[in-house]
Amino acid sequence: MGIKHFYRAASLLAAALLPLAAAADPVIIVIDGGDGFDSYGGYDITEFDQQATPADGCGPWNDGVFSVPSPISGQVEFMEQGGVTPLCMSVQDPDWWEWDHGNVYTTGVNWVELIMPDDVRYFELFVGGNMTGRGWIEALDSDGNTTRTYFGGNTGIDFGDGSTPGFAVYTPDSCSSISRIIIEPFEWGTGNFAINQDPCVSVPEPAPIALLGIGLIGLALSRRLMRPVRIG
Repeated sequence: MGIKHFYRAASLLAAALLPLAAAADPVIIVIDGGDGFDSYGGYDITEFDQQATPADGCGPWNDGVFSVPSPISGQVEFMEQGGVTPLCMSVQDPDWWEWDHGNVYTTGVNWVELIMPDDVRYFELFVGGNMTGRGWIEALDSDGNTTRTYFGGNTGIDFGDGSTPGFAVYTPDSCSSISRIIIEPFEWGTGNFAINQDPCVSVPEPAPIALLGIGLIGLALSRRLMRPVRIG
C-alpha cells in the first residue's frame, strides 16, 4: 500500500471512529417493581437505613427531613423545583404503599428533585401516590444526558393507591455519575432507597486507542520512506 493510500484509509477509519469516541452513554431508567433490590449495570448496591428517624425534624410536626445520609458517603438532598430551595419531606410509613418499605418520604408538592452525592452510578427508589394518577421520573448525569419515563395513566405502569412502582436509575459509563433525579407525580412519596458510589475507573475508549495506533503506524511508515538510500 502506498503512503497516500494508507493516509486515505486512515482518514476514513478515523472519521468512522470519532463519533464513537464523542458519543456519551445515556443514563438509564428501568422499572424494577416488587419489594427487593436487583442489580442493573453490574453494580453492587447498598440499601439505605429503613429505620431512619429525623434528628432535627422540620415541618409543622417536626417529622420531616431536608436530606437523607447515604450509607456510603454524602447526602441525598430534597429540593423543590429548580433544585435551589430545600424541601422538607415528612418521614412516614403510609398505609397506601403496596409494599412495606419502612420509612418513606412524603410531600404534598408536585415536583421534587433528589440531589445526589458524589460518584453515584446507580440509585433505586420507589414512588407511590395516595390516589390514582400519573407522573414522570427524570434522571440527569454528569455528562448532561437526561432520560425521562412516564408512569400511571395509559403508560402500562400502574401508579396510585396500593401501587408503588420501583425505578432503577444507572449509568453504563463507569466515569459518568447521576447528578439528580426529578419526580413529578401528584400527592406522593418516595422511599426504599439503594445506591452505588463506585469511584471512577478510567478505561481508554476504543476509538482514541485506534487513532493512536494509526498515528504510530503512519509515523513509522513516513520515517521508513524518508530513510536515505545508500549507494555503493
